[in-house]
Parts: sequence; structure tokens; C-alpha cells
Amino acid sequence: MRDGYQCVHCGARQTRLEAHHIKFLSQGGKDTITNLVTLCHSCHQKVHQGSITLSVNGVSGFKDQIAQRTMIGKYYIYQTLDKIAPISNFFGYQTAELRKSKGLPKEHDVDALCVATLDNQTPVPYHRKNFYTIKFRPRQTRKRYHDLPRRDKGRVPYQVNAELDGFRKGDVVRVKGSFLKQINSIYSNGRLAFARVKGSPGSARPTDCQLLLRGQTVVWNYSV
Repeated sequence: MRDGYQCVHCGARQTRLEAHHIKFLSQGGKDTITNLVTLCHSCHQKVHQGSITLSVNGVSGFKDQIAQRTMIGKYYIYQTLDKIAPISNFFGYQTAELRKSKGLPKEHDVDALCVATLDNQTPVPYHRKNFYTIKFRPRQTRKRYHDLPRRDKGRVPYQVNAELDGFRKGDVVRVKGSFLKQINSIYSNGRLAFARVKGSPGSARPTDCQLLLRGQTVVWNYSV
């Protein structure tokens, strides 16, 4: 966010970046965003050695508020996670170097792999079978009305049937002893609805279904 992720003096990006106090702490400077600029390690040393002089200002106004809250939020997350398990902090340039050294493409999943394995003694090879997609499947909805009004009825309340004869949305069932299905919704007419696939039922009564697996709100799938 700050200074476009580059050194304000030389413009370097793919290196470790450091925060420099425009007004030194020894001179009464503060740790506020307005008193900080981004420098690479080399330029940071030269500034303190007096070999270069900066003519820049820190961010101010609304950006200052956003950046300050972002940093506070990150610090809070680090503290909270550290109570659960040991954590390690890495910089973007470190993962970029690892990705380039392995000849991997610039993709979101590749970046995630580099972050996860940067400090790992047992590297995980880049392969699709090592990746999963994580989705949230809600059991409830905040939707109160159907999108379109109905003639002579106006806005019709959106009815959600949370459970029917022990079955819930997201449950995996065997239908009529043959078809493996996942419950997408529960109709008000007393039927369980599934994704429509040619050659298999789109809905069924609870008496025709056998529960195989309870639905989860967090769904893991192989990434393809």
C-alpha cells in the first residue's frame, strides 16, 4: 500500500523494503504513517550515513487513516494467530525470488505455495493435486423476498426450509439406492432438491434418500 511497494529513492521493488522515519526517532519523530516512507536497505543505510538526502513526505489524509488501520489490523491478526500456533512472517520479495528460482508462473496458487513452503525443510512440488479450493456453503440466507414480485401478490416472502425429516442443505445422500447426490435446497412441497443432471433425478422424497455424509459449511474441493 505505502509508496507503491517500492523504494522512494531508487525505485527498487524486488528487494527487502524498510520503513524510514522522515523525522528521526532521536529527534522526536513518531511511528505514524505520515512520518514514514519506504526505502530499500541500501538507500536506508545511505540516508543515515548522510550520503543521500530525501525530499519526500509521508502519506497523509484519508490514506493515512486506511494505512494505519491496516497495520493495526495485521498486528492484531499476528497476535491472535500466534496464540494458536507458531507463525512466521515473510516478505513479498522473498516469495518472488523462490518462485523465479523454480521457474514457476505468476499465479495465486503458486504464490500461496511459495509462502507455505518458504521456511519448509521438505519442499512441496508444484502440482494441481496439491491444491484445493475452499468455499463457504451457508445453511441460512438473509434474503427476505423473491427477486421479482408476483401478479396480485406483490413481494412474496422468501421461504427457507432448513430441515426436512432429518435432512439438511449440503448433505450427501444416495437416492433410490443408485444416485449419489448433494442436497441443494429443500422444497416446500416436501421434496429434496439436487443439481439437475441428465439421466438422474432432480428431486426426491426423504423416504427415497439415504444419508451418507452430513453437509459442511466449509467445503474442500480439488482445484482444477
